[in-house]
Amino acid sequence: MKFSFGKNSGAYQDQDLTFVTHQGKPYRAMDMLNLINGDQLSHPLSNLDFLWPTIAVLGSFLDKHGCTFDYINQFHFEKEQLRQKLLKNEYLLVAITTTIYVTDFPIKDIVEFVRTYNKKVLIIAGGPYIKNRITDSSPPKLDLEFNGMGVDLVVNSSEGQMALVNVINALKRGQSLDGIDNIIYRKELRERWGQPAEGSEAGAPGGSSAERFFVFNGTKVEDNPLEENPVRFELFGPGAVGRFVSLTTAKSCPYACAFCSFPVRAGKYKYLEVGLVEHQLDRLKALGVDTVTFLDDTFNVPKPRFREMLRMMIRNQYNFKWNSFYRSDQGDRETIALMAESGCEGVFLGMESGSDTMLEKMNKTSRRRHYAEAIPLLREHGIYSHANMIIGFPGETPETVQETLDFLQTYQPDTYKAQLWYAETNTPVMQKKDELRLKGFGFNWSHHTMDSNQAAGWIDHIVREVHASAFLPQEGFGIWSIFYLQRLGMPRRQVLDFLLAFGAEVRRKRMVPEVQEISSGSLKTLFELGRIGKVLGQHASVATL
Repeated sequence: MKFSFGKNSGAYQDQDLTFVTHQGKPYRAMDMLNLINGDQLSHPLSNLDFLWPTIAVLGSFLDKHGCTFDYINQFHFEKEQLRQKLLKNEYLLVAITTTIYVTDFPIKDIVEFVRTYNKKVLIIAGGPYIKNRITDSSPPKLDLEFNGMGVDLVVNSSEGQMALVNVINALKRGQSLDGIDNIIYRKELRERWGQPAEGSEAGAPGGSSAERFFVFNGTKVEDNPLEENPVRFELFGPGAVGRFVSLTTAKSCPYACAFCSFPVRAGKYKYLEVGLVEHQLDRLKALGVDTVTFLDDTFNVPKPRFREMLRMMIRNQYNFKWNSFYRSDQGDRETIALMAESGCEGVFLGMESGSDTMLEKMNKTSRRRHYAEAIPLLREHGIYSHANMIIGFPGETPETVQETLDFLQTYQPDTYKAQLWYAETNTPVMQKKDELRLKGFGFNWSHHTMDSNQAAGWIDHIVREVHASAFLPQEGFGIWSIFYLQRLGMPRRQVLDFLLAFGAEVRRKRMVPEVQEISSGSLKTLFELGRIGKVLGQHASVATL
């Protein structure tokens, strides 16, 4: 869908950096691995080959509140299963989560599929994409947008689990939706309770407003404490949980980076005490999980809690590997040694820039020296490191980009990504919009020191110049895939060498755009590096997802 923005756009570049072309067809890194290993796979390799965290959280919450649920983990791979479920006509409501969506195209695809096989079931959408749209727009525009999506109800909350429960209970009891906070619903649904479908602002229920198609109910902060709502993985069984689990031990983020809206959406930073985390990890150990991804944006904050957690994991001798985000300004040699001893195999460094000038403008507390100290220590202890960079944030200049490039070439994290700054409306930097002469949004913008086309050009420059670190094409692959492939029998060094070869072909394609087709030599190299030796023996348990 990003290709619709045009070949000169940052959105196009972001997509173009993720694939190579073979026999006229685009292949992302995981697609290529499926092609290479197709003769020995019982189930396609996938960047989503695990129980989706949102499903685990929602399912546990619904069960706690007496609601039954069913789920589809990967829509594109499980359409037949969904079709069969819809034809049985046993469902009151279909919920669409939007955790990784950046457009409404996937929502429309799912709605169209559901309507094809079940025209009676109601469809509700919620999650980050929906909440961001509500924050960034107005009721009249949202009214048209949600109608275009084809959904019946929308959850208007950064959490929303309780709103979903309240909707389910009201529908089961034949009660009105008017009194339920944090939802938006079609006017036609009011006819169920003898209320007029048509109306005006004045005719809407108390605390609500009515537009052309939808009723916008009142809002109230929903807070579902982590300690009161643990994920109950046993509800899904070992076959569904598989070997890979994602776990959250904190809500929100204690920092206020100028480019990020997450703390604004998520509210006050809160985290679980170590004893409660230990209880969750004990249950995962009993289920036979061997890879845990901690989803917290700041897993090693606060530092004393993190060290206590590491010592707890060492004491319990858990038999799984784990990975997480890592803030380098909150770590040191002792902490990294404890991480390695406790089973840490990789970290995501949200570095954002190799320039202290830019880190200060971004309101980051970390500085270049923190990452310069951390990456060699991580390598010394056998911990994989990924450095993520943002190019083009207001204040960026050719000189600051060069500092980022110099950093990558000097300290050589295992993988990196240089991505175009995304101008998001609900972020702290937008408060200085006039001062920075900032215009546009998303991947199409300009400000007082750079525009998005110039920034895209600098990203191409970085990709051309960085050779020791592999470019990580996060769409269709991602950091989690590094660990996933290791569990399937592909050594880390082989994974990285494959990505280096894949990135070299992407780099060539960007430099010589008139020759898109991969050469026979490059294809041979990818086939040699991409063969997974143990996949037949290792993949059976994953295939049960």
